[in-house]
Amino acid sequence: MFQTEPSPPPRLCGPLTLDLPTLHGHGRLSVPGPVWRTLQRLGAWVEPVLVSEWARLIRRYARSMGHDVQPGESERALLWLHPARDTALARAAIGRLSERGIAVRCTWTGARLAPGPEGADIDHCLPWKASPCGDLWNLLPARPRVNRVLKADRLPSAAALLGARTRVLAWWEEAWAADPDLARRFASEAGAALPVPAGASREDIFAGVQWRRLRLRLDQQIREWPGMPG
Repeated sequence: MFQTEPSPPPRLCGPLTLDLPTLHGHGRLSVPGPVWRTLQRLGAWVEPVLVSEWARLIRRYARSMGHDVQPGESERALLWLHPARDTALARAAIGRLSERGIAVRCTWTGARLAPGPEGADIDHCLPWKASPCGDLWNLLPARPRVNRVLKADRLPSAAALLGARTRVLAWWEEAWAADPDLARRFASEAGAALPVPAGASREDIFAGVQWRRLRLRLDQQIREWPGMPG
């Protein structure tokens, strides 16, 4: 069922970055699409089973080598750390662009935003409540009322997201592309979270966000926000 193409692991000669080229250097494992999608949809139930089984194997291996692993020790090491909700980089980008005289506009209305908490919010395009993702591609400028009241924890509809496409692409270009470190982080996070090719363009990444939006809608049945009336 699972086709493998092993490769000799690369020799380490410095710090290790777990990016796609590094992982590809160890070989490939192909998972059939239906199995992969089922694991994604049932992840909340599959993960505890995998953690429990892995902890059991660790205890068994430890005993065979004369070591003692206390109950719960392996489980604590495998504890999933939830990401922190941090929008500081996006807020700093708004301030930086405003200082340069570049207009930052609300993703969903097109209105010009002023820097500061009263004039601009940072919206999680795919809501944090459904998908806790603080990646740069998911942080978008928005009017406070739109972010906190109108859209809130809802998923943008396909039409709302498509209608904001030009402003999303412009924000990605202005906020992240000018700084090499932020540009690399933006590309790395998009490549890890979205179904995009290596060296993906911003248009490719936007298409990946559309795909992820659809998967959240189908898998979690999240309420949609239709966007602002035309």
